[in-house]
Amino acid sequence: MKADLPPRGGDVRQDRGGRRRAPSIAVALTLSFAVLAKAEAASPARVMSLNVCTDQLAMLLAAPGQLVSVSELASDPGLSFHSALAASYPHNRGLAEEVLVAKPDVVVTGAYSLHNTTPLLRRLGYRIEEFQYSQTLDTIPGEIRRMGMILGAESRAEGMAEAFESELSRIGSERCGTSPTAIAYDQNGIAMGAGSLVDSAMQAAGLRNIAAELGYSGMAPFPLELLVEKKPDIIVLPEPLAETPALADLIASHPAIRALGEGTLRIHLPRGSASCGGPFVIEAVKVLADARRRVVSCQAADRHLP
Repeated sequence: MKADLPPRGGDVRQDRGGRRRAPSIAVALTLSFAVLAKAEAASPARVMSLNVCTDQLAMLLAAPGQLVSVSELASDPGLSFHSALAASYPHNRGLAEEVLVAKPDVVVTGAYSLHNTTPLLRRLGYRIEEFQYSQTLDTIPGEIRRMGMILGAESRAEGMAEAFESELSRIGSERCGTSPTAIAYDQNGIAMGAGSLVDSAMQAAGLRNIAAELGYSGMAPFPLELLVEKKPDIIVLPEPLAETPALADLIASHPAIRALGEGTLRIHLPRGSASCGGPFVIEAVKVLADARRRVVSCQAADRHLP
């Protein structure tokens, strides 16, 4: 006769009469404590961010009091879309000494942060979560979800990632007609070429990046003469910061660019919206998509359909 085995996954015991009884209170409490311990392990109490890109994801997803410090660049409006939010956090300079003082449970940082800090902290036994710099829009939802897992905010991160994907899909569905040419011409005549986050945002908005088409990659010097020759439909120019004026921003008012005339639409992206991969990049895509609609009318495009 086969042994009377308990159902799989259960902790069923028998009393003296051979009757089955439920798990003891002690066993149930043990299981409850194990679940609670796992939840606490997934939600570190103290998190420190050393990079402007991880700063912003962490500020959006961290629970109150969980994020103990962000990098000083988080308050730079030219780099951080959420610079105003950063004012409520202590700041750090990305130094290992600051981490030793703060004693965080987890350190989140970027692959391009101070190179001597991350290896030193790892040798000292700190948990380091390193993020790569997002260069395409399709990597952003994954970065949001990963930060959510680190902070124990999976549900909030999932909602944020899904909203980003949904808005990106909506923008893509509204494209019509031809794809206008565009270029992002930044400080000192630097263009955003293939493989850059701005290039990815342009593609999502239905624009042709002439810098990428001409073989320029990443952030590269782009001759002003070539820009005048190609005369793009849309030019994205840096928005000068009134509080910190710089000679590098004078490119936006160069006579050659003014001479392009009304045939070239000049726009600015929201400050910090394309410096890092995060949900806020959708604001840059919206501005680019709006510029596209101003250059190419969907009604005009429909009239030319066979």
